[in-house]
Amino acid sequence: MSETTHKGPLAGIRVLDVSIMAAGPWTTAILGMLGAEVIKVEPPAGDGTRWALPTQRGMGTNFIAMNVNKKDIMLDLKTEEGAAYAKALAADCDVFVQNFRVGAMKRLGLDYDVLSTINPKLIYCSISGFGHMGPLATVGCGDPIMQAFSGFAAQNGAEGDLAESFRFTGFLDLSTGAIAVQDILAALVWRQETGRGQDINLSMLEAAMEMQFTRISELFGAQQASSPSGSANPAFAPDRAYIAEDREIFVSVTRARQWQALCKALEREDLLSDNRFVNNRARCANRDALDEILLGIFVHKPSVWWLRLLKRAGIPCVVAHDYESFRYHQQIVENEMIAEVRTAQWGDVSVGGLPWHFEGTPCSVRAPSEPGADTDEILRPLSDTAPALLKDIA
Repeated sequence: MSETTHKGPLAGIRVLDVSIMAAGPWTTAILGMLGAEVIKVEPPAGDGTRWALPTQRGMGTNFIAMNVNKKDIMLDLKTEEGAAYAKALAADCDVFVQNFRVGAMKRLGLDYDVLSTINPKLIYCSISGFGHMGPLATVGCGDPIMQAFSGFAAQNGAEGDLAESFRFTGFLDLSTGAIAVQDILAALVWRQETGRGQDINLSMLEAAMEMQFTRISELFGAQQASSPSGSANPAFAPDRAYIAEDREIFVSVTRARQWQALCKALEREDLLSDNRFVNNRARCANRDALDEILLGIFVHKPSVWWLRLLKRAGIPCVVAHDYESFRYHQQIVENEMIAEVRTAQWGDVSVGGLPWHFEGTPCSVRAPSEPGADTDEILRPLSDTAPALLKDIA
């Protein structure tokens, strides 16, 4: 999607974003791409993702990606003046998003109880690490720590290896942001019916548990212990990556007819009568023996040969793409899944494209404002037209 301006379905919604780093900023970036006006408030020292590697022309690419479709102002919320401006802004906003440690906003006088008095229709979204109650409520948290605490790390890697986190360390940050957007949209619907805002609390830990919803039922419902299994799907076999002559190919067999088709395509129809592989339950129980056979077959031909053969047989399969190889794939290009944003200081930057396509309210991905670029535009009207308000609510 080009940077052509479209209103989007959230046009008219105003968001005040005082969050930093990842989970909060990604929440508001999504709202911005949906058409909301988002005002990002940075502290004087700047958001920490500005310096997170990698950088492009001195600016962290994470900062650029997670702050698309936003205006940017500099404001010190620790000062009376900064807090007063934040209150004045909140008075005219629909949504307020923050991801500081539990209790920090109250100390600044910017908690829900204070802001809802100023603006009863305000939807106030607080994102924490471990939840707003309990012994870890006030503990800060980053994505790798949460992957370890929530059990994600223990499920990754090969069996017997040390616990591994997802290679992409923003996985739970961004998942938390996506869930926060759902919460905010639901609150906007409720406000439309009642005229009232509300306080929303969610955490990275709760988002991590949501992402593991089915695994929880396996572990605690079916009392089935799980362990790292590399690329293998614990529910089906064969369903994993196999090393071909040149690179890995993923093969997914989840139905009886696919198993029959695979055996025929591999010219190993003898496996159909092997009691170890007679059905999926048996294949999962004898996964190691089955993998040994298949690994010995796939390694002798290049991946493209297997792709053609297996796809003709109706067996789901794909090569393991890297970013450079899928970036120019026709499927990616035609659906505009990669967006190019043009910035004055940092050059052209590639970011993810829109994950939706609205026919009646099209959206767009726009470059973020430079840090502090909109401070004067946003704050000057408050100083000129509402000095009494600033004094009253400080």
